[in-house]
Amino acid sequence: MNEIKTTFTFLVFAAILAAAALGSHFMNQPSDSKDFELVGEPFFENFDSASQAQSLTVSAVDSESGRLERFEVNNQNGLWRIPSEYNYPAEAADRLATTASSVMGIVRESLAGRLSNEHAKLGVLDPLADDIEDPEGVGKRITLKGADDEVVVDLIVGKEAGDVVLTGAEAPFGNSSGEKYYFVRNPEEQQTYKVKLKIDLSTKFSDWIDPDLLRIDPNLVTAVTIDNYSLEEDQSNPLSPNKSLFKAQGDKIQMTRESSTEAWKLDGLIAEVEDLQTAKITEMLGVFDQLKIAGVRPKSKYKGFFLLTPDLKLNLQPEFESDKQGLAQAIQQLQGELDQKGFNLAGTAEKMELVAQNGDISIGTEQGVLYTLSVGATYEGEETDIEIGAAEDNSDDDETQEATKEAEVQNQDRYMMVRVAFDESLISPKPVAPVEPIAPKKPDGYTPATETTEPDVDSKPSEEPGEDPAEKPPGETAPDRDPAFIKYDTDLAAFEELKLDYELAKTRFETETKEFQDKITEGKKLVAELNERFGDWYYVISGENLSTLQSKRSDLVTTKPAPGGGGPAGRPNLSFPNLPIPPNSEPPPSSEDGDSSPGEKSADPEKEKPMNEPVAENPAASPGDVQASEKDATNEAGKVEGEVKESKNPSEAVTNPENESGESKSESPPSSKSEPEEPDEGK
Repeated sequence: MNEIKTTFTFLVFAAILAAAALGSHFMNQPSDSKDFELVGEPFFENFDSASQAQSLTVSAVDSESGRLERFEVNNQNGLWRIPSEYNYPAEAADRLATTASSVMGIVRESLAGRLSNEHAKLGVLDPLADDIEDPEGVGKRITLKGADDEVVVDLIVGKEAGDVVLTGAEAPFGNSSGEKYYFVRNPEEQQTYKVKLKIDLSTKFSDWIDPDLLRIDPNLVTAVTIDNYSLEEDQSNPLSPNKSLFKAQGDKIQMTRESSTEAWKLDGLIAEVEDLQTAKITEMLGVFDQLKIAGVRPKSKYKGFFLLTPDLKLNLQPEFESDKQGLAQAIQQLQGELDQKGFNLAGTAEKMELVAQNGDISIGTEQGVLYTLSVGATYEGEETDIEIGAAEDNSDDDETQEATKEAEVQNQDRYMMVRVAFDESLISPKPVAPVEPIAPKKPDGYTPATETTEPDVDSKPSEEPGEDPAEKPPGETAPDRDPAFIKYDTDLAAFEELKLDYELAKTRFETETKEFQDKITEGKKLVAELNERFGDWYYVISGENLSTLQSKRSDLVTTKPAPGGGGPAGRPNLSFPNLPIPPNSEPPPSSEDGDSSPGEKSADPEKEKPMNEPVAENPAASPGDVQASEKDATNEAGKVEGEVKESKNPSEAVTNPENESGESKSESPPSSKSEPEEPDEGK
């Protein structure tokens, strides 16, 4: 009897358990009809325009630490800002529209899971849940809100569900759209669906801002100054309660150029022995253009005001006067903040100088903008990135990871402060007004010159018959003009030309002055815009290229090779003494141009004598006597020739030439050799 009772009890208990399990199954499982009815339907049918989105929030859990990370972008009074990054302006707010468009109209492709216990496997656990046990199974929750904080999109994106398989006409072109399948669910539902999604969502700070720090055109840079000083602690008094810093000066490099087409000049360059490495300067200009923002930290405020203005003046507001003790504490807090980030203030309240742990770099442009970059301490924090749709790095190579760690150590990020000022001297030279010429003073009694008509060259003056023009008495001549009048006429003509040049120069000066003033206006406007951007922030800059910016003089200058370096390598530079000249050979020239030295005699005088040179009959005669006799002979020949021309009988003149004294000369007998005829000097 007891056994039957026991058996019956077990049967009843088993039935109760089965009923409970069956009831639990049906209670936790949605109806099949509802699950499949939603397939093919959009998640958010009322979200049909990307402009509806006024804010974006992305939530995720760090898989290693289990810490909740959030990234937010929203519209604050018409300005897009990033609350999770100290309300820094979201200068790339168009990414919000791109993200909104990527989730607009997405539909439930197919059912992937019905039960909540499948969420971890599909990676769609809610990151905002309180009882997360498996960070690996947590998805990224995207929430878009519209006006009045109304939720228009809210979904959890889980693991990838595979590539999109193309069929038909799309197959030959491949998956050019970039779509993939993801497991996605609505946080208010427990069903998980397989969804075709094209999304590239990153919460990386630099993806939501304009990462170009300086916004500078390298072609406009005309001045660069690198001040390689450092801040060091004074150890002379270790018992002093206050830390004392001093400025240890290193290389200070100043480079300038007139324009982008002109060559760079380095102050202190010794041109005779040094060369400037322009390739290094070009590399430096490239770094100015590529300097990227890795992060930001806000400067502290006191009663809603920044204590320091962009030009490093103490921002003394009327509100500060009522609480001087509070102001002193705020200034002390500012000093501690600067010191933590590698900066310090020197000087007085009227004139303060910002000094940085790793020196300053000044950059001047032809727009009149002068940037000052102060390089501070190493940044020790870390930035959190949440990415959806980015390529995964599956590299597990230990060597690669080790090399990455070493690179991170070498290229440590640093704090940087950026200040901007306007410097008119950086603009092209200011136009200089032309000097107006002064009119010459008219002399007393001045009368203009009489205009005379020029004679007609085609008509000849009439002459009376029998009148000899040569015997005509000269007519009356006009009196000479006063030299002062003539000089005035000349000066007046020159003045008129200068006056014309002056009017042209004056017009050009007015045009150039307007252009110069326009450059000043544009430059000051740009400085105001840049100071509004830079004034509130400490920047975190990648340390990758800072070593290029902090160049030393030895990096920019090389020593020229010594002059007369000795020709080709391996061949000694030798010289030889004068050697005896072999017989029957011409002597080598004693100088580089082949001429013999002054006063040096030839070894063979006969060889130096011209072949057709006449030899004087009297060897004892001096060269002057020979030249005189040759001149007399020439004169006699000319006289004889003239007499021949005047003679009525040329043959008689030839046979009996007479000179002025009446003496006759006989012709020399003809030579047996044909002599070349001398040219007639009279022709």
